[in-house]
Amino acid sequence: MNPLVLLLAGISGIAFASTTPQLSPAPEGLAAADWAGIRSAHEITRHAAQQQQDGKLSARNPSQQWQTEFDGKGFTVSPDHGAWTWGLELTGYGDRTVPATASPAELSQTGNKITCQRDENLTEWFINDTRGLEQGWDIRQRPDRSNASAPLHLHLRTRGSVSPRVSEQGDSVSFHQEDGATALSYGGLKAWDATGAKLAVRFEQASGKDIRITVDDRSARYPITIDPIAQQAFMRASNAGSSDYFGRAVAVSGDTVVVGASNEDSAATGVNGDQASNAAMDSGAVYIFVRTGSTWTQQAYLKASNTGAEDQFGSTVAISGDTVVVGAAWEDSAASGVNGNQADDSAGFAGAAYVFTRSGTTWSQQAYLKASNAQADDSFGTAVAISGDTILVGAPSEDSNATGVNGNQTDNSAAGAGAVYVFTRSGTDWTQQAYLKASNAEGGDYFGNAVAISGDTLVAGAVYEDSSSPGVNGDQSNNSGAYAGAAYVFVRSGTTWSQQAYLKASNPSTSDTWWQGYEFGTSVAISGDTVIVGSPSEEYGNTGVNSPPSGYADSSGAAYIFVRDGTSWSQQAYLKAHNSTTNLNFGRSVGVSGDKVVVSGRPVSNTFEYPAGYIFSRDGTSWSQLAFLPSSGSGGYRSSVSISGETVVVGAETVSYGVHGVTRIQDPTQGDVSQAGAAFVTQLDIPVAPPAITVAVSGGAVVPKGGTVACGPLVIDTSREITIQITNPGTPAYVPPPGPLSLTGSPAVAVSGDASFTVSAQPSSDPITAGQNTSFKVLFAPTTEGAKTATLSIPNNNVDGADPFIIQLTGRGLSFTTDTDGDGLNDASEYNMAVLNFNWELSQPALASAYLAQVARTPLYTPAQIQALHPGESVVAPDPVSHRFKLTTRWKKSTSLEDFVDFPLPSGSSPVITPSGGIEFQFASPEAKAFFMFETD
Repeated sequence: MNPLVLLLAGISGIAFASTTPQLSPAPEGLAAADWAGIRSAHEITRHAAQQQQDGKLSARNPSQQWQTEFDGKGFTVSPDHGAWTWGLELTGYGDRTVPATASPAELSQTGNKITCQRDENLTEWFINDTRGLEQGWDIRQRPDRSNASAPLHLHLRTRGSVSPRVSEQGDSVSFHQEDGATALSYGGLKAWDATGAKLAVRFEQASGKDIRITVDDRSARYPITIDPIAQQAFMRASNAGSSDYFGRAVAVSGDTVVVGASNEDSAATGVNGDQASNAAMDSGAVYIFVRTGSTWTQQAYLKASNTGAEDQFGSTVAISGDTVVVGAAWEDSAASGVNGNQADDSAGFAGAAYVFTRSGTTWSQQAYLKASNAQADDSFGTAVAISGDTILVGAPSEDSNATGVNGNQTDNSAAGAGAVYVFTRSGTDWTQQAYLKASNAEGGDYFGNAVAISGDTLVAGAVYEDSSSPGVNGDQSNNSGAYAGAAYVFVRSGTTWSQQAYLKASNPSTSDTWWQGYEFGTSVAISGDTVIVGSPSEEYGNTGVNSPPSGYADSSGAAYIFVRDGTSWSQQAYLKAHNSTTNLNFGRSVGVSGDKVVVSGRPVSNTFEYPAGYIFSRDGTSWSQLAFLPSSGSGGYRSSVSISGETVVVGAETVSYGVHGVTRIQDPTQGDVSQAGAAFVTQLDIPVAPPAITVAVSGGAVVPKGGTVACGPLVIDTSREITIQITNPGTPAYVPPPGPLSLTGSPAVAVSGDASFTVSAQPSSDPITAGQNTSFKVLFAPTTEGAKTATLSIPNNNVDGADPFIIQLTGRGLSFTTDTDGDGLNDASEYNMAVLNFNWELSQPALASAYLAQVARTPLYTPAQIQALHPGESVVAPDPVSHRFKLTTRWKKSTSLEDFVDFPLPSGSSPVITPSGGIEFQFASPEAKAFFMFETD
């Protein structure tokens, strides 16, 4: 029988595949097909599972660098380098519950395939290979369900330290660590039946760590197969070599990522040359990757047209659509302008920039850019940026003393003042449009160390500028803050550029000692009317957004967001990392796209630094941290970042590993390719997790959905009020935190059923944010005897969707006329007498008879009063802590022997217990003559 197939292909939001698999050629005399078969058999052996002493199976995955354990109920993955674990366990499908008693004995194995018979209808299987871990279920017959028209649900429970979040579209699940970092993704869900027709299928969030797969199988032919595969992803150079520094510069535009490896050693020139030629040390290279669906492949390998040792081609990169610009700050040509003499290496470290364009899938060099006043040691190409047909190139070591736009380029009296050059394209021809200098240019300011452009607005950093004035357009001549740093905004009208703003941090450094400077302007980025500036040497220890600077944490770093209204700029946000600490260097690299920014940092774990990206998002004018994207492996000093839409790239130039090529994301092994570098790509569509709901009786246990709250028994015509708490259990520190929990009913809490139950106080109507709670009160007031039940409903927007949270309320009304257990005491009296530590509500005829007989000996009570037991009074009450008993008495006095009134014992009175066990009461009476009565109730 042909099965219906439900395929979940590529369990990773970021899937990578190499354009040319790194396979060795077939040995001489051996057919390629035969060699491929040998390699395939070898891979099966490498990925085969091994049985452990406890019967479980364990499989190594060299490609993904993780270990998977299978126990008969599910699997658990443990990466070689990473603090997380992850796994899935099928708990049910349709209306069936999968037996939780499965054991490793149910497992069988053939090569790299593991099979487990979960019940008579469902077989679970796994394939461990280079792609990752493929998991599947074969279901022989259509599972029964109470609602025959409902779709089929497969219920999965997440194992390990990660928590699932289903995307808004339901097409993927991301698994997050406690700090918000994404460990891996689970996506590419597809389904089709035996005839090949596609079926509707999606992921859905369930409660807690549960998810479910929902497939419309109403017209499907059984048996069906459900087939996922789990993978991770990260980028490496196709010709990775030690100290190549792949990832020193990264850029992304749509579905294209550019990664620079400034110290790559190939002597090749142009596009897709010989990658194995290591004859030009530190010449540098650039790698282009493109995405199709969720799969990335390397599209091109770029080298300078005049490759030279130590040119550091790829130290900076930028992309806009089909055009890439690459900086080579240490290129030595003395040429000037566009497409000059590349062979004249008489100007050491003058620097150059190279323009490449794409036609279809083919890349070619379009232009070779040099400064109009090119000179040795200017470092032209230290920074590059592009927007459409405009390119910026920074030369921070340029020496002109000019200021403003198109000034005197030949006055070299301000060493290291810096300059920015603007080039524009007409057709395929590039020309220099402008020569920009800071309005307060001075030697050593390093203007142009960072540049960015969006449309007709550019921003340039001057990392060593010395003014200590804060804010926008302050005093530029105040040089009392050594290496405080600045950023400059220029705008274009037609073809004319002018400076629009001079930006400084709101808390600039004010020391006249250079090593205490904050280096504001180390990095810059712009998108529309939003600019972000990095200050990696800022030294405050505060965290979060717009928190007042406080504490000391040397080089913790900060980033500043400025916005434009008309032609006026103002600071909108002051960003600090949530884990701000000494030497984090938060802000060494920044990126912005619309309402999201990414900031680099280098946190420390187990004494190793590692590259990380911090994502912040804007809602209106308010910014908050959205995500933290740590990578694994040490080596994050010069981590670079870039963002385009929802795609974020984090470069890690000194990460080391032992394999080459473009593979699935994994935690890189610290291997034999030292400081080769890597780049990590993350799709940022992080869904805000739907809130969960927790309900508990105040001071009591949590009540599960469908659970019961006992409000009685209670004597009729009395009442009891119970407080019930509703909590959104999400953790606010989790980024992003779950959304607010809203009570959507009107009224918010409703009771249906017996009228003895009412909601006496409704909860607050305000949404309940993560970690917060609200409460309401239920009143139980029976007026008739007997069992009472009601249903309490709390409609809300939690993960169960439209289903309200339901609680069953129970209680019982007790009367003084009914003796349910027939022992001689009525139900109400037995309930009231419970304080005596006897379980009167059980049938105890002997105990009840003795009690009634003793009480009947006194003429003070009528039979009805005896039966009523004077509710609320006790003869002897136990202390639950000390287990001692206390005798409670009532004193009354009368002067007529007719009317007795309560007699509070005067001060100085005392009881005495005699050696024979008698009790004597000594007291003074205010009356000369009186009768006193002592009674026990």
